[in-house]
Amino acid sequence: MSTLICQASNNNMSLPLSSSITLNMNFRPLTVTIVEKRLPLSSGKMVQLECRTNGSRPPAEITWWKGSTQLRSTKNRTNKDETLTSSFLTIRPSREDAGKYLSCKAENPNMPNSAIEDGWVLEVYYPPELTLRLGSKLRHSHIQEGNDVYFECNIRANPWVTEIRWEFERRELQTNTTVGIIVSNQSLVLQKVRRSSRGHYICSARNSEGVRESNAVYLRVQYAPICKPDQRAIYGVPKHDGVKVRCEVDADPSSVTFKWAFNNSVERLDIVDFVTSGTESLASYIPRTEYDYGTLLCWARNSVGTQRQPCGFLVIPAGVPDPVHNCSVFNETDHSFRVECEAGYNGGLGQHFVMEVLDTPYLQLQANMTSPFPIFRARNLPSSSSFVVLVYAVNVRGASQKHFLRVNTHASPETQAHNVSNQWRLAVSSMLIILVSVAVGIILVAILTIFVIRYRRKKGRENGNKESEYKSKRNPEKYDSPASLNVLPVEEKCPDLIPGNSVHLHANPSPDLKNHDGDELSTPPLLRTTHEMLDRSAREFSPTERQLSLTAPEPLSDMRDLPYSEGQRRVKKVLPARKHVEEQWFPFNSNHTNV
Repeated sequence: MSTLICQASNNNMSLPLSSSITLNMNFRPLTVTIVEKRLPLSSGKMVQLECRTNGSRPPAEITWWKGSTQLRSTKNRTNKDETLTSSFLTIRPSREDAGKYLSCKAENPNMPNSAIEDGWVLEVYYPPELTLRLGSKLRHSHIQEGNDVYFECNIRANPWVTEIRWEFERRELQTNTTVGIIVSNQSLVLQKVRRSSRGHYICSARNSEGVRESNAVYLRVQYAPICKPDQRAIYGVPKHDGVKVRCEVDADPSSVTFKWAFNNSVERLDIVDFVTSGTESLASYIPRTEYDYGTLLCWARNSVGTQRQPCGFLVIPAGVPDPVHNCSVFNETDHSFRVECEAGYNGGLGQHFVMEVLDTPYLQLQANMTSPFPIFRARNLPSSSSFVVLVYAVNVRGASQKHFLRVNTHASPETQAHNVSNQWRLAVSSMLIILVSVAVGIILVAILTIFVIRYRRKKGRENGNKESEYKSKRNPEKYDSPASLNVLPVEEKCPDLIPGNSVHLHANPSPDLKNHDGDELSTPPLLRTTHEMLDRSAREFSPTERQLSLTAPEPLSDMRDLPYSEGQRRVKKVLPARKHVEEQWFPFNSNHTNV
């Protein structure tokens, strides 16, 4: 906005006259721009867009359009100088928005035809959308075994899918020409379908927006009747008793008719006494002779065809039931347990079941139960016990073989606590026994060692005495009376050792001994024997050699181990003439000084 002033004057004496006019001009928008880049939008994700315009006076009005539809969820903002105006749009695009033109228009409301706009064609990314159906030339209600079948998977996706998968009953299918499966992108071909091909098929696809699955299509394959599995195949029947044999089949369509026949090694006869209900037939049969036992055959037929292999049922003379099998033990407690088994063939007659519980040590009967089904629960049994369980079936013909089980009851809480206490006591007792055994063993070894040492000492002493006696008695005629023996006084300080003083032998023997007081002492036998030996030596050798010098030996290290009584000493006698050493025991009183 601006103001124009016009002034006029004709002299310098008066003020000029003036007149003014205000100009208020409108301007159309100069620019309009959507700020965000032209990027693809993801379906279902919120996005905010901004549109800016300037140059308009007064400020321009901004509107958003999607195709020919104006969008209302906008917010406008104008700056302080009113030269720049912004508008914000928040939208959640969908797959249907793809290809539509999104635009932003700026217009001065005071100037007609002043609108300008900016926009672009929306590119919307969305996950795959799939539709599965049978081939256009196939009729679902007329597919039978041996026909070829193909599926078509129609896909809409942006961007295009990178992976396509096929599944049958949640199991992935891959090309396998051996079994007649061919996978080709959006098509699945099944060659010569079989009954096992019945089930649900789906296709799935993946792109950058995610993975999606198609609707499930159930493939119905019509087939001729076949026998249902797990039917009773053996019937035991006494002569002249009737039996009803049940035959069940699987078929599609399920509207079937039946045919029965009897076959044995001699003949084949048609059976006409039967009734039919849906896919089940019940035939009545009475064996009257031994030739009436054999096989009953059952066929069924529907619109696809006749059953290829008949159902066979063996009719035999009634007998004892078959033994139970697959027995298991459940709910074991300290006083009870439960046994469940599967029944065997009843022998053609009604049967019931028996369970016997015997204790392990003595095989005494603890429980005996009967049940129409092989399910039992034994109660009121002793805890912490082992049992033998026998289960068998019985009919009017007899009993089956017995099924053998071993069952243990748990320990009661009191028994467990008692066992823990006993275990502790047993552990302590075991330790005491071990310690006592070790102590007794040590004592016995010590006693045995002492006994052996004493015994060896005694034997050594006895051997020494025997040797001395033997030497004295070996040649008694060679020896005369010993020469007189003068023994110098013995020092009292060491009574256990003979002092190292010289002992002189004289040619004139003295048969009597005297102590240092002059009292006579009797000569000990061993000493007399020694005197004789010395006298003999004196006669054989020269006078110089007759004089012998006896010197007490130094104490031996093993002297303390040798047993001897008071008054006995061990000395070494040296005979220079014979030049050898002999050991003798000289018993004498330690108080004797002269011989």
